[in-house]
Amino acid sequence: MKIAIVGSGKVGAAIGYTAMLKGLAHEIVMVDAARDKARGEALDMLQCLSFAPPARIRHGEMADTAGADIVVITAGIPRKADEPRVLLLSRNAALIADLVRQAVHYSPNCIIFMVTNPLDVMTQLAYQVSGLPVGRVIGMGTVLDTARYRSYLAAAFDADARDVDAYVVGEHGETMVCLTSQVSVRGVALTALPAYDQAKLAAIIEDVVRASSEVIALKGGTVFAPATAACAVLEAIVRDSRAVLPVCTYNEQHGVALSLPTVVGRHGAGPVLPLKLSAAEQEQLAASVANIKKYVKEMENLL
Repeated sequence: MKIAIVGSGKVGAAIGYTAMLKGLAHEIVMVDAARDKARGEALDMLQCLSFAPPARIRHGEMADTAGADIVVITAGIPRKADEPRVLLLSRNAALIADLVRQAVHYSPNCIIFMVTNPLDVMTQLAYQVSGLPVGRVIGMGTVLDTARYRSYLAAAFDADARDVDAYVVGEHGETMVCLTSQVSVRGVALTALPAYDQAKLAAIIEDVVRASSEVIALKGGTVFAPATAACAVLEAIVRDSRAVLPVCTYNEQHGVALSLPTVVGRHGAGPVLPLKLSAAEQEQLAASVANIKKYVKEMENLL
């Protein structure tokens, strides 16, 4: 398994490092416009190999990604604490379109895995310019938001985060939808737990929506959680585990790329699984879809 990571900033480097520790690839190629940055990250990872699973770790140009099974794209200008993700649209759209075309040129059988923000719009752009089947262009989507949601729920209601079944769907952004109607812990409804409190749940949802901005304000960027979420998707592909993850793919029914619970394996992403939503959640999801569509239209005007 060869994984190419295009963008060797904090998140790209952390994804490469985590993938190496998990033994997800026999070869990892780090690529960045700042070639020395990619070289430095690759060397730093290479020096771990006496304590990590065997792998070939190197840096290179886009041509060195040739034959990659998965191309992870994290390149782009990161957001600041006071910026919505969508403001990155004008900065990153042309860059991402070019990188996706190059990735597919060198690795026509690859899976494209998008991490660059604004995630939903960039995933749709990647799908449109790649010419790949819909299931082979995957965005990290709300896998990260779902991880945050489950972690906060676990902390608030005294549970193991790995036992919490809860999803965030829709946009990886300000209109994300934290589903509440079917949250459970090992099959037990959240509302049945002794510690359950409706006001506490509402506060958790607010915390999830602002989680990224809070971390950016405190330490300058989110790194570990995005890398861990990204590698959960990579692991599902590499191990062909057919894990259910709320990745972002283009959805014909909604006419836009968005995140919904989806089976992920070596084939890529799909099928998308049906959701039983409350009336309020359906309204929230519709608003989230409308918001993504608005930004897709803006993107189309830029290109």
